[in-house]
Amino acid sequence: MSDRQLRTEAVRYFRERPVLMAAAKRFCQKYRSLGHWGGRICLRNLGTEDQQVLSAFLRRATVDSATLAYAEFLAAWGKTRFAEVPLGEVIGALYPERLTTRQQEAQGQEQRRQHLLLHLLQLYPDGPAGQWLEALMMHHVRLGSPADYERRELLEPVARALSMLPQAYERLPFFANRVCGNPHGLDMESETGRLFLRALAYLAGYADTGSLSMAVKNELLYDQHILREDILNFATAYGLRAWTMGGEEILYWREAAIDGAPLNVPLREIVRGERFASCRENAGAFRVFIVENAGVFSTLLDNLQADGLCVPLLCLHGQLKTASWALLDRLAASGAALFYSGDFDPEGVLMADKILQRYPGAQAWHFTEEEYGPSKVVIPDSRLKKLEQVISPALAPLAGAIRQRREAFYQESLVPRLLLDLQRSGI
Repeated sequence: MSDRQLRTEAVRYFRERPVLMAAAKRFCQKYRSLGHWGGRICLRNLGTEDQQVLSAFLRRATVDSATLAYAEFLAAWGKTRFAEVPLGEVIGALYPERLTTRQQEAQGQEQRRQHLLLHLLQLYPDGPAGQWLEALMMHHVRLGSPADYERRELLEPVARALSMLPQAYERLPFFANRVCGNPHGLDMESETGRLFLRALAYLAGYADTGSLSMAVKNELLYDQHILREDILNFATAYGLRAWTMGGEEILYWREAAIDGAPLNVPLREIVRGERFASCRENAGAFRVFIVENAGVFSTLLDNLQADGLCVPLLCLHGQLKTASWALLDRLAASGAALFYSGDFDPEGVLMADKILQRYPGAQAWHFTEEEYGPSKVVIPDSRLKKLEQVISPALAPLAGAIRQRREAFYQESLVPRLLLDLQRSGI
């Protein structure tokens, strides 16, 4: 019998005996992890026929479960009429797809990954795209699964989007259409859209890019001049004037102030304004007072209207939306001194902390440890932990007091003090 015929017969010998096929498959798994033939396997729930076949092969008695070392399996093979055929060759013929070691597989994945990233770097070498691709190459950024690193159809649109970030404000569907040829190509629910946002988060310095709140996503897009919800995303303002980049006054801001009316201004209108001023001034330093909730804003506004006073006043509606940041950015750049008053709870302190961190000249407004009044509203531990994120030294005493007393105190109780400041500022 020729060597080729002997090998063919050896393969048939295994295939006609399911228990030996099962053993060969398990030893292939060991080969993948060890990188060589060896190790021990366990065969369980063997039927009577399997026990007889395995006992005959090993030349020892077996039961329904058998632990088997590769050395014993190899020695038993050496006593068969196929001993001249290397056992590894036979198993390789049975399961050729399983004989790539995990190390070899990882090396192949890395080579394919680097090849694709190098190609993309040649196409998009500079700016945010180049920075993100280099981070991928250096393993500073992790994707959802190892297979994602080899998906050009996923990586290239994100790199292209990073290379085409707009200089002027552009709505997300139009930006996506310009980049992908599809207005839904960067939708937040799509794979490409999620990866694009994670890339922006990495470039913005976020440590955890996998779990981003909607507010953070909108802010990341806004920081790159990409607008998502520019109608439903609004800020409430009173007592301001605005001018475009070309120096033309946007008249409805002034007319609303003259009429004593507040404005719910959508993001698309806020970004039209380049320069802002108090309703009583054309330019120069001015104060802007900020409150957290609509009830306090309306009460303060009622009194200002009754007194015929025009004082810049904003409402954040319990959260900092993209529109709020857009307006605050422009006010700060226009010379406004920002004064923030919020609820004496973890969420209110965190909002104040974000404002004080972003605008170095901003101040807490009747928002101190001394003005933290008594309350019967207990704050649970899950919310108190948020105070660990507070950075601003000016808020540290208040954060410490709230942690100690564990009570929420609301700004409605401070309306008389807030109103007195507004009245003095409006005179």
